Amino acid sequence: MRIEVDKLVKIQQVVDCQVEVGGVDNDSITLRFGYWNKLTDSDYAAVKHILGHRELILQLVDEDEDCGEKWNYKVTYNPFK
Repeated sequence: MRIEVDKLVKIQQVVDCQVEVGGVDNDSITLRFGYWNKLTDSDYAAVKHILGHRELILQLVDEDEDCGEKWNYKVTYNPFK
């Protein structure tokens, strides 16, 4: 899956923290915000709008007593949907 750099820059400006991109497979990537932060509802809506027709799926990656919950977001795109 490909995503334009200008979209990533816009997303980083909206969420006001570092955005990390990870590879999953040919049809999806992950986005991590700050230190495994969960987005607010308004930031989630803004990011989803920037991504357009791509799906944005919240994923709980890990949870422990020391660090708490660790979240990332899976971004998928199916052009045939």
